[in-house]
Amino acid sequence: MSMLTLRYQYDSSFFDPKQPRDDFGWLGMKVETDRFSGNGGFWVQWQDVREFGEALSAFPITPDHPIVGQWGYEMQMGDDLILRIDIVPANKRGDLAIHFEVAGYALPWDRARCSFTTKYPDLEAFRADIAVLMDRKAEEAILVGI
Repeated sequence: MSMLTLRYQYDSSFFDPKQPRDDFGWLGMKVETDRFSGNGGFWVQWQDVREFGEALSAFPITPDHPIVGQWGYEMQMGDDLILRIDIVPANKRGDLAIHFEVAGYALPWDRARCSFTTKYPDLEAFRADIAVLMDRKAEEAILVGI
């Protein structure tokens, strides 16, 4: 079984009104398939993670309008791209292809890139998990594959 797991750790200033607020926190991403696995993370604004989660409610997802979440340095291309999740239709039966890329934060040339398949109900559960994660009521959000 394939699985993509997100974790988010808010900056400590998020909880302390006496500190200047920093909207960046650590987004960790771990992915496992039968062929590849990767584990990495990057500093991401919490609002971006919420927006990505909310975008998962789109139906249908079309090749012309994939759902993409990506984070990294500057241009977010090549070794600057650290985390990427790309969701597109996989076939005419309604399955979805989850393409992912995860690179090392300190060693960005160390990276895993692969894909797995999932279904809309699993994507909806992932969307709900991300909302709970960002409300700090869960430690992780998990997307399972088929």
